[in-house]
Amino acid sequence: MPKEYDVALSFAGEDRRYADALAKRLKAGGYSVFYDEFEQVELWGKNLYDHFSSIYKDKARFCVMFLSRNYARKVWTNHERQNAQARALRESKEYILPVRIDDTEIPGILGTIGYLDLRTTAIDGVYDALVEKLSGSISDTDPNANPMPSSIQSDLVEFTLFLSEDGKTHFVPAKIAHWGSTEIQLELIPESSEQSTFLDSMRKGLNNPYLMVERFAFAFKDGAVWVRTTDVAQTTSGSQTVWKVVLEEENSERSNDLFDNVAYGSISPDDIAEMRAKRILLDEKPSQNRSDFRGIVDDGFLESLISHESRTREHGLQVQQSPFPELFRSFGKEPDKFRKIARLVAVLFLKLSNTVEDILKLELDVLDSSRLQVEFKGRRRSASDSADPPIIEVNGICPLRE
Repeated sequence: MPKEYDVALSFAGEDRRYADALAKRLKAGGYSVFYDEFEQVELWGKNLYDHFSSIYKDKARFCVMFLSRNYARKVWTNHERQNAQARALRESKEYILPVRIDDTEIPGILGTIGYLDLRTTAIDGVYDALVEKLSGSISDTDPNANPMPSSIQSDLVEFTLFLSEDGKTHFVPAKIAHWGSTEIQLELIPESSEQSTFLDSMRKGLNNPYLMVERFAFAFKDGAVWVRTTDVAQTTSGSQTVWKVVLEEENSERSNDLFDNVAYGSISPDDIAEMRAKRILLDEKPSQNRSDFRGIVDDGFLESLISHESRTREHGLQVQQSPFPELFRSFGKEPDKFRKIARLVAVLFLKLSNTVEDILKLELDVLDSSRLQVEFKGRRRSASDSADPPIIEVNGICPLRE
């Protein structure tokens, strides 16, 4: 009998954030998912006890259970679980797919049953495993249902950023990213021929003994480092091509620490870092900086301190202007994509220009076609073990048009 849903989600209300994230990924992927927030009109006026019995016992290909102490004590989750277990017992095959939030024992869910653990696996990993499970089983859902789209949904995907030493940028969507102590393992899904060509050039560079392996500035989420590629492999399954890339962080000494701790009159290293942050995030010029710096240094020297012109590319990035206006010209027609890419570029410049060591907050909001609202908070490296790390905060508007 055809199933109405590919997946039914069972969870306690306190754990809704996990179910919500998975449900939205499934829906974007073209899968039919039973998730109460998607069914509000359908559920209105129904006898929910009987309706949920039917859903969890008869109408889904798989049931994903988010198991926790909250799940164990709720009446409705126990009702869902009992109906799902009745189905699993009747069919004697995989139906219940447990996802553990903690170690609470759940009646009928044996310790020998394989599960995913949200303490070690992100929701993206749960989604990927579930897609593999769905693709490996015979589909008996509605044949007219939407198939999984080949294009990537920009509101869900996370991008990686590669900035080569010649200044070229490449934004490639990531399926999986594992960031270890010195090694970064990526599974990338290029969405354009240009991205595929870039990844292929990385692979060819590794295979050519006469070429030096190129160095990149790399950023993902709140992290940014200098890296070299150690392995690149391409796999194709059906219509999807995945590139597995392994990067190694460079562990070179930061010889520019001296410059980061030099004061110029009353201008402290933290003042310089704050001005550099405002250059990156708000596109501020020297003439817009604090008036009490006038007369201490001239604008040209102040500009060199802000932009890192006194440093080599080996030890930092030059910051001559905000990257946001140029990025908006390229990606402004896709606001979600623009925000993600703009944030990623900002993280890269803030960290690799040694402006801050940690990103505590970075929110970007496009107000209109000419203004970007920025809220930032970052932590610098402490000057000594006894001093608290300095905090830089920047809030304001970056103009997107000249």
